[in-house]
Amino acid sequence: MLQAPASFAISGGITAEENDKLRSEYPMPSGDMLGDNCSACHGTKGAEFNEAMPPLAGMDKAKFIKLMKDYRANKFPSIVMHDVAHVFSDQEIEAMADFFAKQKPEEWTRPDWNASIKANTKENSHE
Repeated sequence: MLQAPASFAISGGITAEENDKLRSEYPMPSGDMLGDNCSACHGTKGAEFNEAMPPLAGMDKAKFIKLMKDYRANKFPSIVMHDVAHVFSDQEIEAMADFFAKQKPEEWTRPDWNASIKANTKENSHE
């Protein structure tokens, strides 16, 4: 069985060293562009949430940074977020935090959703 080097990154099949080299060669994307990575689950500009995903829009900057770094460090179980967070540098996480803090959250695109689910989501959101 083949084994990847210890520093082998999941993202794109490149090592962490190669990832760092690429980061140094190209300008950092804006927080808006970096935040697009979150839109599949958290909605466009992080402004939508449902029973499974809390909004990122309007989230306190310090809270976003702490959560992303905790996910990146694998401090608590997560099916997806560790793999999402570990590819971002501290500077990129801070740019995303700035972007999301300035966005307006939009609650519930479906007004017919069950009220108990809505209440449960608020209790278990990232906040």
